[in-house]
Amino acid sequence: MSGFWHSDHPRRSEYRQLKDPSNEASFVSYRDNEGRPDTSRGGLLGGKSLGFFSSIVIVVNNIAGPGMLVLPKVYQDAGWFVPTVVLFVICIASSLAAILLTDAMARVPGNSRFQRRIEFVNVFEEFWGHRGMQLAQGMFIVNMMAQISSSIISNAQVMDSFIVFLNPRHTTYALQVWPTLDIISWSPPLKAILQPPVTMEQSAACHQGKVIPFNDPEESRAIISLGYLSLALILIPMSIMNLEENIFIQKISFYMLLLLSAEFLMQFYMQGMGNHEVPAFGHDYSHVLGSIVFNFAFIVVVPSWVNEKKAEVGIAPSIWISTFFSTILYVATGWMGAMAYYRAEGNFLNTLSNACSPTITRVSAFLFAFGMIGLGIPFICIVTRYSLLVGRVCGPRMSHFWAIFFPWLVSWVFYEGGLFNELIAWSGDLALGPINFVFPLLIALAAVGVRGMVPSSWLPPHQVELHSSELGTAQEQEQDTSCFLQALKVADPEDAHDKVNLETVVQPFPSFLHRFYRPIATFFAILLSVLIVFSIASHSH
Repeated sequence: MSGFWHSDHPRRSEYRQLKDPSNEASFVSYRDNEGRPDTSRGGLLGGKSLGFFSSIVIVVNNIAGPGMLVLPKVYQDAGWFVPTVVLFVICIASSLAAILLTDAMARVPGNSRFQRRIEFVNVFEEFWGHRGMQLAQGMFIVNMMAQISSSIISNAQVMDSFIVFLNPRHTTYALQVWPTLDIISWSPPLKAILQPPVTMEQSAACHQGKVIPFNDPEESRAIISLGYLSLALILIPMSIMNLEENIFIQKISFYMLLLLSAEFLMQFYMQGMGNHEVPAFGHDYSHVLGSIVFNFAFIVVVPSWVNEKKAEVGIAPSIWISTFFSTILYVATGWMGAMAYYRAEGNFLNTLSNACSPTITRVSAFLFAFGMIGLGIPFICIVTRYSLLVGRVCGPRMSHFWAIFFPWLVSWVFYEGGLFNELIAWSGDLALGPINFVFPLLIALAAVGVRGMVPSSWLPPHQVELHSSELGTAQEQEQDTSCFLQALKVADPEDAHDKVNLETVVQPFPSFLHRFYRPIATFFAILLSVLIVFSIASHSH
């Protein structure tokens, strides 16, 4: 990549075209000297090379992220009924939001078969104008930074346990930044080292002690651990790839998810399902929605996948299969993990990887942390870089800085376990929920003709002209003022002017439901908005 910065590099002129919003190239993949998409190693963007299995891998890997690690604690606090119901509701809602977002992409002029390079924020620019794009871009960046930071922290904590596991002295180290500058060390309790648990009963008793590196609720400090620095050295180089180059790593991550999840579920069963009673209804629901929304916050990466999938890969089947598989895995992990341990940590890999767990479980936790969640960090960085670059927020140099290096410069602040829990819950409520669920549904409604969701001054000129041409009489203009009534309108199959009847290659609904496109999208947008407000109020209380 270093050669790109030279002024005579061939892709410099391509990037100058990309920066020009009036240029068609601003939405098209980079080209080589013969006009073909530039998909060579080191290219800024990838080509259309992802098949059906690769698509499943990408979607599942982006769902099964660090939010998965807080589910056992959520089930312990809230009981099994509410989290399970919310998981399936969010599963359906996230699938619809992702599919309808791609339908809106296909309604962008000249992109009926995804031949243009349309990233997440470009959809908002098309239907809500430049200010709408800026709003989406801001929330998108917060969303991606929250996901990157949470993945970094959950991995760094387990990496420190791995260093303890490998080090004959059973010690790891950290630079303490606050309240005093110092080099500190941590070792597990001497009893856990000299007399490691050999039975499940001893393991359950051991977990009640202080066995997680640098995680002491009685101390308040900011540290940069050896595990954190080691992880940065490994993962930052992988984040400079493009998406198609990264797919081999994603497949390895997917296979590890299947294998290691099976091992964890077996460990839960062997640990015993009676160590902690999980009632139907619990005492604390404040983290339920935020944590579960965090788990399904994959919608913002869908446009990047669509841009690089093969034409024959079906969007709806890929998404529905991925989300339902992930939901079943979530329910099993949360419920069984809550019953198997006396006290579930916010980062559940800390529980599985510490000195109180059997060796095979510890090794599995280390592999899961790095192979599943750790290898997902480069993917999120790549997608963030794509959006910053194609969205014309910054150039190649700064897009690399903000998407790859900046998260590592700040994420250490959230290393303490309590801050990790709050990061996931609050970012799920305030940023990930709206930008992954509500906004995609609203932009899908805008793409099929619903007006009034944003001020008319935001709309790009071609959308204003199109809207004016669709309104004939003053009476029609008066009837058009109710955004809510437009959003509830069922399409008349005989109305050739209704945009819902102009079906795209996405085909988001079965034929018998397609006329209810707008009411279905509106229902879920309202439902999710209400749930998010309720979750924020509950969490604040």
